[in-house]
Amino acid sequence: MKQRGYVSRVAIMLGGIVLLSTSSLASDKYQPGKQFADSLKGSGVGHLQGFKPEAVIPNYNANPQETGHYGGVTASGSGGLENVGAGQLNTSEVGKVTTEVIMNRPKDPISMDAPFVSGGFDIQDKAETVTNGTFDKCETVNVGKTEITTHHCERETAVELSCTRKAHIGGVWQEGVETKSFVLGHEKFRFGRSGKQITFSINSPDSGPVISASLAISTQSYLMNSRVTFMNTTFNMNSTETKALNAAGIVLTKDQQISGVSCSGNGTCVGTVDNVIYGYLTQGKTRFTLTLNMQIKAPVWVPKVEWTETCPFDKSDEVLQNTVCTEAGGTKNVVMNGVTYPVYSDCWAYKDVYLSQAGDNGTCGKYMNDTACTVSKTTCIESLGAVCLREQAVFTCEKKISGEAQLCSGQLVCANGECDQLENNKTDSFGKAVSALAAVTAAAKDVSDLNGVDVRAFTGEKKECRMAIAGFNNCCKDSGWGQGIGLAHCDSEEKALGKAKEKQLTVSVGTYCSKKVLGVCLQKKKSYCQFDSKLAQIVQAQGRKGQLGINFGSGKSPNCRGITIDELQALRFDNMDFSNFYSDLDAGTTVPADSELADRVKAQIEAALQQAAGKGGVQ
Repeated sequence: MKQRGYVSRVAIMLGGIVLLSTSSLASDKYQPGKQFADSLKGSGVGHLQGFKPEAVIPNYNANPQETGHYGGVTASGSGGLENVGAGQLNTSEVGKVTTEVIMNRPKDPISMDAPFVSGGFDIQDKAETVTNGTFDKCETVNVGKTEITTHHCERETAVELSCTRKAHIGGVWQEGVETKSFVLGHEKFRFGRSGKQITFSINSPDSGPVISASLAISTQSYLMNSRVTFMNTTFNMNSTETKALNAAGIVLTKDQQISGVSCSGNGTCVGTVDNVIYGYLTQGKTRFTLTLNMQIKAPVWVPKVEWTETCPFDKSDEVLQNTVCTEAGGTKNVVMNGVTYPVYSDCWAYKDVYLSQAGDNGTCGKYMNDTACTVSKTTCIESLGAVCLREQAVFTCEKKISGEAQLCSGQLVCANGECDQLENNKTDSFGKAVSALAAVTAAAKDVSDLNGVDVRAFTGEKKECRMAIAGFNNCCKDSGWGQGIGLAHCDSEEKALGKAKEKQLTVSVGTYCSKKVLGVCLQKKKSYCQFDSKLAQIVQAQGRKGQLGINFGSGKSPNCRGITIDELQALRFDNMDFSNFYSDLDAGTTVPADSELADRVKAQIEAALQQAAGKGGVQ
């Protein structure tokens, strides 16, 4: 007990010594500090008054253009700022582009399942809690926003290329013969005298052989056995009668004169009697009528079936697949110059199918199936005539980003940093950075493996598939190869190309007729550039073609060359869409999302702090 009291007194004494020492030290330092502070009193205002900003601040302007729009803190207007803004919108290049986009950009259909729509409904549900001012406690809430991304993809449109043939009845006039009957009356005859004989003649009405002929005689008196010789026939003429003439086979020419003679008294020519008969003939008391049946030349109309074809493309470069009758055959009648002609055809209309292409979503499938994605633009990249066979589509997608925050009396507080990515737009930045870095690294590896002068990276190979063959098509499908669709007629190289397309390793170049005989295409092929990796395909498609504008040649002559060093240096990797590569990243390595990366960093920081605290405790 005595020892403990002694120790206590010693401690009190030591404490007093320490206290006296501290007070003395403070008194010694205070006075100089006070004197220094007093010397600076009022100097701050002097420095501010003598401050010259133009000597310190680069590009200082005491009267910037913007001051014209500020009237002071008490001003009610904005100094014509609205009018200037409206003018710039109408006259500046940026304003014109903005106006054009607003006026011409097609409206995208909005899905009610899109993240930004559902997020809006969530805010609506919590609106009363946030705004009524009665909630004074803090609670953990999920906050989010929507990130808009743009993606390019390619797909084949559903199309059937066909030509139509429609029949109609036509015909031609040809030179032919017909039998025609001519009746030549008495007024066509000419009468005369040769001595006591009576002569008469008539002109042939047309050219051609005579089939048959007859001479009809009508008279008011007895003709006293006048003998007549006319057209190889001799007969006695007494009274009204019709005599058949032996004229068959006589060939006449048009307007040829046909002559005959007559003499009374059985051909003895009495004279006075012939005078009487001649008077009868010239006065019309006795009349002749000649009937000629002749075979004459005449144009003949010959009907025939004629075809009109409608084809919206050059069929000489396409392969005929099949022909379908679209209007059944039969007999149709046509009338020409009052004559009806029956015409028969096996079919009156055909459809010739050259290419039947089913729709294939290609690399657009995942965006088409995503309710948060809509088509904003389509561009035809391969066509046949007016028909688009393959198109590039641009999809606009909404992605919801979320994080935790504290809602305290209507004020949102991001306490632990998880919602920082909502403010700095860094979502998925890690994946994009890794993809771009991987692309650059792959290019560097390609270059380092080559020793030549013409060094290139991401070189591809030419690949082909049969797009159409007589009897079947199509060995160039973009998808469905894993299910064995249409594999029966396709070779191993075409199957391998199909798998490469499903893995998004190819770029479509074009089509061409690979086999043609006598102007008819028997086989058509489609060409691709195939690359070793998705990175190579992305850099080639979006960089070489999209940014540099260097195409891949034609279907017949693809150009799958690599990208040169100068071209690589001109590429903007930060503008490329590497979303197709993300799946490879997830499969090949553990790449955290931004939120997971934030959690991991926070955990590491906490562990480091705990470790530091532990080490301090040991010391």
